[in-house]
Amino acid sequence: MPYVIFSIDNVSDTHTLAKFTRHIDTQSAMQKMRGIMVHCIGYWEGTLEPSFIMMLQDFNDHVRPFGFVDNQICVIECMQSLHPRGKDSQRPCYLVYPDGRRETIGSMMEISAADAMRLDAWTYRMDLGKYFAAK
Repeated sequence: MPYVIFSIDNVSDTHTLAKFTRHIDTQSAMQKMRGIMVHCIGYWEGTLEPSFIMMLQDFNDHVRPFGFVDNQICVIECMQSLHPRGKDSQRPCYLVYPDGRRETIGSMMEISAADAMRLDAWTYRMDLGKYFAAK
C-alpha cells in the first residue's frame, strides 16, 4: 500500500497549518479517509519542518486537489508503511515532482539519530520515536 511523505506550503504559518490540520481532521471525522495522517518532522536540503505521512489515495483525494502542496518541489512516495516492524522494507521510494517525473531514491530504512544528523534528508516519526531515510 503506497504512502506519501510531504510537507505543505507555508507550513510555518499558524493559520495555514491550522487550516490544513482542520481539513484533514474533518475528512477523517466524516470517514472519508482510508487511513490516518501521521505527524512527523522532516529534514530536506537544509530545512527542518513539520511533515506528514498518509496513504497515497488519501493524499490524492484530500490534499493535492485543495492546493496545500502546489508549491512543493516534490513529495516522497513510499511503497511501504515506514513502520520498523514492517515486512516490506525493500520496496522502493520515489521523489515525485509536480510534472509527474519520478526519481527512485532507494528503500526507506530505519536509522539511528546519529546517522540521521549526517544525512541530507530524513524523516522522524514522533509517534514511534524513530528516524527513517531512503538508502
